[in-house]
Amino acid sequence: MTISSFLNGVTVIFHISENIVLKPVCCNSLGSFSRSAVNFMAGCRTPVSNVVMSMVVLLTLLVITPLFKYTPNAILGSIIISAVIGLVDYEAAILIWKVDKMDFIACMGAFFGVVFKSVEIGLLIAVSTHPSLYYPIL
Repeated sequence: MTISSFLNGVTVIFHISENIVLKPVCCNSLGSFSRSAVNFMAGCRTPVSNVVMSMVVLLTLLVITPLFKYTPNAILGSIIISAVIGLVDYEAAILIWKVDKMDFIACMGAFFGVVFKSVEIGLLIAVSTHPSLYYPIL
């Protein structure tokens, strides 16, 4: 797995076996990569785009959010579902099925746990059904 920085083009390479060791380090340093990726895909080239983005978010929170007070929950739910449906990666699930069936079971357990219960329950199902819990790599 490789991680490329948008700022200086440095590529960090680590193996999957090192994932558990590096995850606490990488999670703290990679938190803003999604925002950087969105800015990059939108064509932003300077850090001023972060200031503009924060102003738009603040203006949205102050002006548009109170308008949702009288919107029925079913309509808000449909807005969220239509926004999130594009985030489901079917090709990745098919690849997981082809590579490792036990990982696929953990993936589907997490998916259905999150969809039908909560994020915590989905995470609990994924962790409890993953085979590395029962067969640790030495």
